[in-house]
Amino acid sequence: MAGLMNCGDLTGRLERHVQLGVPLSDGEQAHLRECPDCRADLAFLRDLQLALLEDVPEVAPPPGLRAAILAQASAARPPLADPVPVPDRPTARPARRWWPAALSAAAVVTGVLASLAFLNPSSGVAGVLPDPAVVVSTGRDVLVASNDRGGTLTVLRGDHVQASLTVGGTQTPWFTEGVRLGGRVFLADAANDRVLEVQTAPLQVRRSYAVPDGVAGLSAVSGPGGARVYFKGVRGEVGVLGGAQVTLAREDGMPLADVMDGVLMLGGQLFVTHRLSGELCSLNPDTLAVQRRVILGGMPVALDTYQGDLLVLDVNGRLLRVTLAGRVVQTWAVPGHPDKFSVNDTTAVLSDRAGMMTRVPLTGGPVSQVPMTHPMDVATLPDGTFAVAGGGQGLRVLDSGLHTTLNLNAAGQSR
Repeated sequence: MAGLMNCGDLTGRLERHVQLGVPLSDGEQAHLRECPDCRADLAFLRDLQLALLEDVPEVAPPPGLRAAILAQASAARPPLADPVPVPDRPTARPARRWWPAALSAAAVVTGVLASLAFLNPSSGVAGVLPDPAVVVSTGRDVLVASNDRGGTLTVLRGDHVQASLTVGGTQTPWFTEGVRLGGRVFLADAANDRVLEVQTAPLQVRRSYAVPDGVAGLSAVSGPGGARVYFKGVRGEVGVLGGAQVTLAREDGMPLADVMDGVLMLGGQLFVTHRLSGELCSLNPDTLAVQRRVILGGMPVALDTYQGDLLVLDVNGRLLRVTLAGRVVQTWAVPGHPDKFSVNDTTAVLSDRAGMMTRVPLTGGPVSQVPMTHPMDVATLPDGTFAVAGGGQGLRVLDSGLHTTLNLNAAGQSR
């Protein structure tokens, strides 16, 4: 029970939770809800982590560094006062604001310790893929965002962890989409009404963009007009992160599980789906003025490209090929209610959170499926395979025939 937990007992757990992504138990979560001091400590540790990661030197720490700094931290820690009984708690809160003093004493080497703790490659994925929800290919690596309590971000190279950190938030993060722009990844966190700009090497959060009412879709482009990240808001706004925006339609909010829309720049047009009206809208990417509305019907939720045309996924069970002029030239009927998809040169792979992966051969042939417990997102890798964020089941890589080539489960085992 939370009322019987001593705050001092939680100290090490909070540090391991922030540093290594170790999940907190239900009892520890209950204690945090009741204890403002422990919540303040958790927020402090997260802020400290992000501050350390801003300028982490990419050098190997000398042997014995961790032990030396921890010894300094212990020496800087003030002695505990005698416990004073309080109602519903066995002892008073011990003094444990020792981090700033320890960091001051070890200021020269703290950055190297952060490199050791957060950025050192490991031999497996134990504990760092707690609940994969979004997967983004960065070329050589893959960034996985988890909808766990801490909002864990993990960089993988093959089946090895390159880095991991937790981002936290006022609310438990709910990542819905990610897009890459050069060496950065932009992650939509619908629960906290924000988009995080993440650098992957070294892994760190560079900036947080507030998006009122939440994010439903993202697209990133780089061209003569500069680099831009476009977003679709939950209530119908379309805009540029940090810039102008317009209201495409006014609509009520929706549950987090239903927050989804497609945004894509193609052929000098910004295409946006409007799932509630069944529309595909074309906007001027500079002025954001609506140029055309195409009624597709159903509930279009995601966009991709194929041979100069648009591919539009309808969560009601259709994949549509649409020209830039808005004409539907091909339709594939697909089982279930898929809401994410990705495309290589010949194949579209769709994920359905109800428990199915669907293969659509774009050059001809039958649609096929394989079951998966809870697929949340799918991304095409440079070799043409597909990385699938499998929720609490971990990460899986499929070939174009939906055969598993790599399976990294949430327990950290590679199969």
